[in-house]
Amino acid sequence: MKKRNVVLLILLIVAFSSFLIFAFWQMEVISSLENQEGHLIIGPGLELDNVITLIASIMAMVLFGLTFLSYKRDGRTRFLYVSIAFLLFAIRGLLLTLDIFYPQKAGWVDVFAAVLDFAILLSFFFGILKK
Repeated sequence: MKKRNVVLLILLIVAFSSFLIFAFWQMEVISSLENQEGHLIIGPGLELDNVITLIASIMAMVLFGLTFLSYKRDGRTRFLYVSIAFLLFAIRGLLLTLDIFYPQKAGWVDVFAAVLDFAILLSFFFGILKK
């Protein structure tokens, strides 16, 4: 593995682990109080499911980086389809967590997330079929 790729991988791991540490620190503050919709609140306005979705999105970005590097190194289109699926999954998760900071009255985010789910499944399907 090239030195640049190793440095990039280390930076991604450090960024991911810092988000995990932040999430676990927030989980210590979990209160048993629930908001009106029945979601657990773990901080000032943060819901547990949104934090988990954000962590999953960050993990998907790391996996996207790894599979894209594998595609660049190996040249197999299978890796390209899998990396696209991970990228779409990360975008989907980030869109869903944007509702924390920018609440939307319209349901376009949910519709777009459903379309992204379909695209993710198609991308994994093509990744499995390609040789």
